[in-house]
Amino acid sequence: MVIHVNFAALLVLATLPLAAQTTPASIPIWNSVQTPAQNLLGQGWGVDHVGVGVRDLAKAQHEYEGLGFKVSKGGHFPGGLSNCIVRFQNNSYLELLSVSGAQLGGASDIAEFAKKHEGAMFLGINVSSAKAAGDYLKNHNFDAADPEPGSIMTNGETKSPPPQWYTVDTADKPAAGKEGFTIPIFFIEYLSKDRMEKTRAEGWMDHPNTAMSIHSVWFAVHNVETQLRTLRDAGLEIGESRTAEFLGARGREVKAGHGGLVLLESGDKKGLLAEYLADHDEGIIALSVEVSDLGKARRLAESSTGSTLDTYKGFYGLSFLLPPTVTHGVWIEMFQTVEHPQ
Repeated sequence: MVIHVNFAALLVLATLPLAAQTTPASIPIWNSVQTPAQNLLGQGWGVDHVGVGVRDLAKAQHEYEGLGFKVSKGGHFPGGLSNCIVRFQNNSYLELLSVSGAQLGGASDIAEFAKKHEGAMFLGINVSSAKAAGDYLKNHNFDAADPEPGSIMTNGETKSPPPQWYTVDTADKPAAGKEGFTIPIFFIEYLSKDRMEKTRAEGWMDHPNTAMSIHSVWFAVHNVETQLRTLRDAGLEIGESRTAEFLGARGREVKAGHGGLVLLESGDKKGLLAEYLADHDEGIIALSVEVSDLGKARRLAESSTGSTLDTYKGFYGLSFLLPPTVTHGVWIEMFQTVEHPQ
């Protein structure tokens, strides 16, 4: 089963089949320098939020709190879908999602995903204008939908409030000659910053483990070059090469505002990334979270998990890994840059 997010349909959170991959070009683009002529994101901050499907929302919240994250209350959507939020100082956030009771539409697909896997399902990328982003994609040969509204119900609400955001997605099966994304990403514009500023003022962004942001989101893919070409065609800039030895994978980073997407393909048929792709469709296998005090983050994580977590030199600085067994299905690399020395 493939999880593809379209907030307009349920949140709204809908699950759609992913589009077929575009044909790889004959000339490799890994080492070419690509600078977009226009800016798809506008003044948006880019990497925004990752949705993590879990079986038991209360249990997941408790365990994330044990790792040193503050988890604020979320709300609910049609179809029995509920969430809670780990929000960071740069406005990025983790969204823990669970389905209970009667299941309708995309919620039933999310429930099925969580029964089989748990784990990260999608990445939302913030743009300053959903309309401008949609127009940009259409002008660059993408089969993009018009912006769709979404909202969340809280405090006992039974009817969706007025729109709180707009999202743009591409067709799961693009029209002939058109492009679409085959990794689970979409674009989102928030209509007000009031909710985020209230959360900030209430201290929900101040985490005991000193987490500050989701810096990058790692995607397991079959063909990095194909994905790079599609993202470049969408106006995103190709960044540095990456090798993730613990996953048996190699690939390339793509810049997205204040963060990035790390696209990885298997370099080891017996590696963890190859195992992931044998049991999943292309999707999010890991993410990197920046902290200001790696020692504090590590001590909290070791206390919570009862395990010794070794440090290593990662893509962005000294790092350690939280395994999927303690994060409900996704590797989380916590790192500290040289700008925030221990």
